[in-house]
Amino acid sequence: MNKIFMALMLGSLVLVSSCKKEDLGAKPTDLDQASLTAEPGPGSVLLKWAIPQGADYRYVRVTYTHPATNKPAMRLASVYSDSLRVDGLLARYGEIEFKICPIGQKGAEGTTRTISAQAKPLPKVTKITDVAAEKLVLAAGADDLFVSDPESSEGPKANLIDNNNTTFYHENWSKAKRPMPHYIVMKLPKAVKAFHFFMKGRHNSRLNPVEMDIYVSEAFNGSFDLEANKAVRLRAFTGLPDAQAADYTSPVMLADKAYTYVWFQIKKVYNNQLFAALAELHVFAHQTEVYDPETGETTKE
Repeated sequence: MNKIFMALMLGSLVLVSSCKKEDLGAKPTDLDQASLTAEPGPGSVLLKWAIPQGADYRYVRVTYTHPATNKPAMRLASVYSDSLRVDGLLARYGEIEFKICPIGQKGAEGTTRTISAQAKPLPKVTKITDVAAEKLVLAAGADDLFVSDPESSEGPKANLIDNNNTTFYHENWSKAKRPMPHYIVMKLPKAVKAFHFFMKGRHNSRLNPVEMDIYVSEAFNGSFDLEANKAVRLRAFTGLPDAQAADYTSPVMLADKAYTYVWFQIKKVYNNQLFAALAELHVFAHQTEVYDPETGETTKE
């Protein structure tokens, strides 16, 4: 009988305890709805509010239903924060309603404020594929090469692309020499977005370019004016190999879009000489693919 009585007493105590309302403390300071803003960003929304004077909440809770899962999601910001960025979103989700509520020191909830916003589209991502690079053969041969400082007595520009390591292109040495930079501009047989170049020094001298900048452009007007041709700088190269007949293969460069012209801006030659010489210069195209996070699709270029 005593055991039964004790069991009944314990059950009653548990029932009373569960019915007793938990002390969550005083209601915290509310956020001002008028101060609440939502700034769309790529794949995100930045929520902002004014921290109220005398703020006594522990943190600000942001809740919303994630469209991809249709499940509740939550982010927290401290009492010292006046903003919170919600990322992992897509523009195609449309407008999302965010509920913003201050939470007191013991867990009491303040007034929930709501605001809606739509994220901006995430940018497409371009990736260089593992497909073997394609050596580009100039459609018009040497006529698709443009050089700013050729030498008239030796080393024609055609030697840059003749696949013969014992011939060479030589810049001007016999007349008054123009200071650096000098240029070699190559018209590719097709517009490319990703490429690398191969360069080989002259077999019997050391006139290697040791500093170069690489530019690309959609057109070439015959002048070597970067601005006039709207040339875009891709990469600077320093410390290039200066040994006789040295080989150099560049890293792959990725442009913002496909371009037809590649500019080799020669800024410095070995031993600070005012003319360069090269045996070979070739461009290799790489395939790319584009991933669109808004659609989840990948397309080859």
